[in-house]
Amino acid sequence: MGNSETRRKAASLRREQIRAKIPASVHHTGERPRFVADVMLGKLAKWLRIAGFDVLYSNSFSDEELIELSNDEGRILLSLDSRLLVRKTVKNFIYMESWRLEDQIKQILAVTKLERFPSPLSRCLSCNVILENVPPESVRNRVPVYVFKNQSHFKLCPRCRKIFWSGTHRRSALKFLGHLLTDVRRQGQNPRYKGALKETGRTELHVE
Repeated sequence: MGNSETRRKAASLRREQIRAKIPASVHHTGERPRFVADVMLGKLAKWLRIAGFDVLYSNSFSDEELIELSNDEGRILLSLDSRLLVRKTVKNFIYMESWRLEDQIKQILAVTKLERFPSPLSRCLSCNVILENVPPESVRNRVPVYVFKNQSHFKLCPRCRKIFWSGTHRRSALKFLGHLLTDVRRQGQNPRYKGALKETGRTELHVE
């Protein structure tokens, strides 16, 4: 038996072991599950933050750190890594079945049975921290003149101090998320999604 065939069989066995754990694997309370994503899921982590979810992500997280954060903080571990998820210490997880961002988000919506995104465009995409409303005058010298003249609402990340304001990306991001909710509903994975996308306040995607 060649090495490539051996690896394929080993990977197939791991996937079977992972799927055997799935029925009792995902636990969360309320409408705001919290996540921790493995190093291969940076784009997914970003979009889950755009949707308003609390998602820990770092491209330097070790497997041990991912498991510890999941278990100690009650976070759902998101991973493409079958070697990680077969570990006995991994308890609360979603095994991502696809590399496509759209499929990943739809899988999370279906598995967690969420009816809406919690607070779209409310978090810093870099820090995962909730943004704070700030008076326009406080950012006058930190944003372009045309932005200050044409925007009346600004938000600030209290950690990295980036400034956010409303822009065209906000509309496109909400449209993208809305389409995903609609797709999940149409596929029959959760028929309660109709009209679920709700924007909370005027938050934004442009940064300083």
